[in-house]
Amino acid sequence: MAPRSSKKALTLCLFQSLAGVLFGWSNSEGSGLFNMDSYQRRFGVCDASGVCTLGTTRQSAITGLLSVGATIGAVGSGSVADRFGLRLTCLIFIFIYLIGAAIETSAMNTYGQICVARLLTGLGVGATSGLVPVFQAEAAPPRFRGLVTGSFQLCVTLGIWGVAMTNWGMSSYAGDVSWRVPVGLQMAWAVLLLVGFVLSPESPRFLAKEGKWDHCRKNLANLRGIPMDHPDIESEMEEVRAATLKDQEQGDASYLECFSTKDRILWRTMIGIFVQIGQQITGINFFFSYGVQFAQTAGIDNSYIFQIILASVNVLFSFPGILAVDRAGRRPVLLIGAALMFTGQIVVGSVSKAYPDDKIAGDVLIAFTCLFVASFASSWGPVAWVVCGETFPIRLSSLCVTLGTGANWLFNLIIAFAAPQIQAIIGTGITFVWAGCLALSFTFAYFCIPETKGMSIEEVDALYLSHTPAWKSGSFKESQASTQKLASEKAYARSTHREGQEGKSSQQTSARTSAEGAMV
Repeated sequence: MAPRSSKKALTLCLFQSLAGVLFGWSNSEGSGLFNMDSYQRRFGVCDASGVCTLGTTRQSAITGLLSVGATIGAVGSGSVADRFGLRLTCLIFIFIYLIGAAIETSAMNTYGQICVARLLTGLGVGATSGLVPVFQAEAAPPRFRGLVTGSFQLCVTLGIWGVAMTNWGMSSYAGDVSWRVPVGLQMAWAVLLLVGFVLSPESPRFLAKEGKWDHCRKNLANLRGIPMDHPDIESEMEEVRAATLKDQEQGDASYLECFSTKDRILWRTMIGIFVQIGQQITGINFFFSYGVQFAQTAGIDNSYIFQIILASVNVLFSFPGILAVDRAGRRPVLLIGAALMFTGQIVVGSVSKAYPDDKIAGDVLIAFTCLFVASFASSWGPVAWVVCGETFPIRLSSLCVTLGTGANWLFNLIIAFAAPQIQAIIGTGITFVWAGCLALSFTFAYFCIPETKGMSIEEVDALYLSHTPAWKSGSFKESQASTQKLASEKAYARSTHREGQEGKSSQQTSARTSAEGAMV
């Protein structure tokens, strides 16, 4: 069969990765805002002398409520999408995000208003961060799936970089404009994403589940960028029909089924959840949510520049990670990345503790923090989304992926509340906590995450059903191909032998008939 057109699907999937910009922007804006005088006067606590501060509890609440909303949005959006479709569900939650962003931008002196706004924006971010990778994994051609799903993390890094630059640029302004601009700009990205989903087709597989076959064919052709009567569309429609029939025989999917031991679904759900938790416990969001405060604790003079350096490294090194995931594979990228991040955290913690307030030590701290961020951006940053997006069968993917995304946001929430309190006690020694978590993540990746480079969703399914150990999974696809080739050769040999036997038998029958005729 001729290769399907992929240009339109790639363009669509990459555009939907703008949801990552919302993720990165909303999650990191507080790091700069918390140090702005105008923001502290409006939403902090002022003493008798008029000095206003935003305490660690309020910082944690403002940061953490985004994660609360995102956790609810990520987990709840899966069942909503199963009922109303991926496209409509994303449109609804983007609209909720816009409402939250408008409330936050217009806040005056009420700390509670900021809290409500962050909860609403969290609902939107959580839902889109859970559903966009599902759509991308379904729509993208297998050979580009790592690139497409990894582009979501690239957009996360662009959001982090964008808000760091905006915070730095506005930090020199004294009035409310200093914080209203970075808060308000998030609405621009949400409007772009909203327009993108308005122009996007609904998931063909959702339409097939609803029995809307003509609409399914139309959207599939639109997604592939080829005519409705093209042979490739007919071939894929047959695949969709077969998958839909199988799903109908099994009944409606539910979250309870995500924890079924049948077809190793429970094991796969745990991999999706723990790879997302592993991404969070690297400590990366601590540096982007509280990086300015960490830099001040470490004695770095210009904390805003420190934040921009980290954000720039994060963007720059996302590109090699996106390319490596489809070339080197998932496992090598995860394992090497975890080892390098572990090294960076150990060195940062050791140097900052041994040589506090030393300029050379400060330069070393910046260098190895950059090593840590670069390693994350090129490994666990994009690859966690890739692994989570491709681990599950299509029927359960929207539910299982949103469970993984919910776990990501839940641990983001835990870190948002706990990290400032821990840092207040042990200072830069918090990096040793991240190092210990990275050691656990390395162990998990080695023993649990299989290699799925270049596999279709069906091949990934076969890999899990084969019970192949993760550390031996790299040769699964080749061994499957060899097994199929050997089976084909044996079938051909049996067929040839059978035909030979039948020919020989026919010759013997003819000879006997001739002999009998001669005797007569």
